[in-house]
Amino acid sequence: KATKARQVQSRVKMLEKIEIIEVEDEDEEIHFNFPQPSPSGAIVMELKNINKSYGTKHVFTGLNYTIERGDKIAIVGVNGAGKSTFSRIVAGVEPFDRGERKTGYNVILSYFAQHQAEELDLSKEALQIVDEVAQGEIRTKLRTILGSFLFHGDDVFKKVSVLSGGEKSRLALAKMLLQPANFLIMDEPTNHLDMRSKKVLQEALLKYEGTYIIVSHDRAFLDPIVNKVLEFSHSGVRTFLGNVSEYLERKRSEQDAQRGRGVEERGSGGAEGLRSGGAGEQRGGEAKVLTSNNLPLTEKERRRLEAEARQALSKKLKPFKEKLEKTEKEIETLEVRKKEIEALMGDADFYKNGEEAKRVSHEYGELKMKLEYSYAMWERVTEEIEEIKNDRI
Repeated sequence: KATKARQVQSRVKMLEKIEIIEVEDEDEEIHFNFPQPSPSGAIVMELKNINKSYGTKHVFTGLNYTIERGDKIAIVGVNGAGKSTFSRIVAGVEPFDRGERKTGYNVILSYFAQHQAEELDLSKEALQIVDEVAQGEIRTKLRTILGSFLFHGDDVFKKVSVLSGGEKSRLALAKMLLQPANFLIMDEPTNHLDMRSKKVLQEALLKYEGTYIIVSHDRAFLDPIVNKVLEFSHSGVRTFLGNVSEYLERKRSEQDAQRGRGVEERGSGGAEGLRSGGAGEQRGGEAKVLTSNNLPLTEKERRRLEAEARQALSKKLKPFKEKLEKTEKEIETLEVRKKEIEALMGDADFYKNGEEAKRVSHEYGELKMKLEYSYAMWERVTEEIEEIKNDRI
């Protein structure tokens, strides 16, 4: 009888696990909507003449920016140019030295950043954390939603105190998304998400009717969900209308135009040939481009110089592009294996073989570390490529 009782208990546990797996399979079909509060006013946020410094480092000087209702903004740019500082100022959690931050009418703001994971109540379970903020029908799908953020099976009953840093971050993100708000501010929301989790978040944002700004390096994630790009560089802040692909295309066009101007200046023997007067002076409103012999540069010569400049740039970029391509392939391979392991860990029979489960769990931990390193490498190489392109003239 004791043996039969144990068998019954074992089967019950297996059925519970099978039920959870069915919920996760269903996740592909579930498209939860954000809670929709009443809309904000036309102006969501105004920053006026903002100055911000960290010691002797000036981040912003006289920054002015207006966020309007319906803006879906990607925050992009090089590290150290102020992306996260900007998002924190907008969120109201970062003091600034001078200026004005003005919130619009009926704005309900919700903010996510990695550090917020440390503000979760350590004594509560993951499911409790989201249940406290969820409202309406979506409360019936909380385990499914947590599953989409990689909380599988009994993970939803784990205390926050025993969660890893990545798990806390995902839980904080899920909590933020379930709170009614018409203005979302997200700083690197996809850092600890797998492909399925990103898709769930992406689809939810596509249907979201409010306003948001997202700091992220994940172009594939950002592209379908933004209508403006705010670029931060060490020379200032610029706004581009459109998605990230359109922004990059505009940047390429600008850089091509700059390269053309640089070729003209080099073809004239330097800027001095254009600005010193005499034969290089403007006539009829058009600057004549001259060779080193003070003769006009022919179209053929211009094309040759442009081709040489392109070849020189291509040669300089080649090792960086090869490194970028290699890193992208490594990320793709790691993501595939990560997904395979997550599927294994969701299987009801996975933990029957304790040694194998331990080995795979160890591999999973190492895999996540490798992925984190690879993504950081991708980001660093991408920035180096952009710096070479910007400095090539």
